[in-house]
Amino acid sequence: MNQLAKKNLVFGTLLAIFHTPVAFCMMGLPMILQIKGFDASVIGIFQLLWLPTMIKFLLSTPVDKFVFHNNHYKKWIVFTGVFYSLSLVLISFLSLDENIYLVFGAILLTILLATFIDIPLNALAIKIFKEEERISAGSYKISAYFAAGLLGGGILLLVYNHLGWQSTFIITSFMVLCSLFSLFFIIEHNEIIEEEKVSLKTLITFFKQKEIGMWVFVLMFYYAFLGPFFVFLKPYLISEGFSPDEVASYVGIYGGIIGFLGGIVASIIGKKYHKKTLLILFGTFNILSAAFLVCIEYLDILNFAFFIAIVTSNSIALAFSSAIIFSLIMDYSRSSSKAIDYSLQTSLFSLTRVLSAVGAGMIVSAYGFGTMFIFETLGMIVVLFIIYKFYKVKQYK
Repeated sequence: MNQLAKKNLVFGTLLAIFHTPVAFCMMGLPMILQIKGFDASVIGIFQLLWLPTMIKFLLSTPVDKFVFHNNHYKKWIVFTGVFYSLSLVLISFLSLDENIYLVFGAILLTILLATFIDIPLNALAIKIFKEEERISAGSYKISAYFAAGLLGGGILLLVYNHLGWQSTFIITSFMVLCSLFSLFFIIEHNEIIEEEKVSLKTLITFFKQKEIGMWVFVLMFYYAFLGPFFVFLKPYLISEGFSPDEVASYVGIYGGIIGFLGGIVASIIGKKYHKKTLLILFGTFNILSAAFLVCIEYLDILNFAFFIAIVTSNSIALAFSSAIIFSLIMDYSRSSSKAIDYSLQTSLFSLTRVLSAVGAGMIVSAYGFGTMFIFETLGMIVVLFIIYKFYKVKQYK
């Protein structure tokens, strides 16, 4: 195995394993809560577990301040990883039925640790990968996220269905702990990466850029009305009588594979069209996918064939939308402050995604899934119209 392949394998493994518990909590818990009979508003509120991702750009201070002379980033990864593993063990002894608020708090702490561990891990990757190797590294990173979705949103759900809550979290804890040993295969040089620190001035100047307001609107609302379909698809299918194993297998595993392929298709299409055209094309597909689900709900024609069609269209829509938005986030990240701008934009993206899921849960609780589907579909139509009329893609000098 050559050095590049070895580095890709190590970092791909770490990324996939570190994000698997998060994928289980964010993609699997909605189904578990539905099975246990919790109200849809509770499912929506659990999306607040994404809150740590909104402050990621503020979490680098400890890593910058407390410097180890040898293996600085590796040591931060190991120490944080051990606490991350212990937090998963803690969750395994808690019960959703006995104290859901305590479970929420423990998972919130765990996702905070998972968010924090990304900082030294990404810094280590920047040190380890040469400039000409970073395209390969980026491809492995995307694959690792999809692998985490397959493991956390599919396979671990099957484990939960058959072995229960405690065994699932003990297994994930063991996976995190074991993955840390892969760091032995990476040699870290002792220099520390000097990065621009977060400042109020840098954050304010981002919003002072020409025509940035329209981009911030797209960033915050293009995905926001699609997100609830992703969050509530598993609870909806459970409520329609599909078994937990079917939902875990087809939505988690099959849907993850389709999403992966959708990302590849999006990259191919992306080479042929202008980015505003892509926003409109992908946005139209999102609306059609949502409208298809609305028709199935109100015509009461959901069978296994339509079940697969829903999962397929929803997964492709998510892949397409994620691809174009994260491509544009990179375009709007200034060369003088790329890391800060990228983190700030992903925080804004996460904010509306979380709030829309919370609101969708309240709509489902009060009026049912059908009303929520219609509301989100209408929201997507309004956003797409505004993009068509007013959005101008950033021009490069």
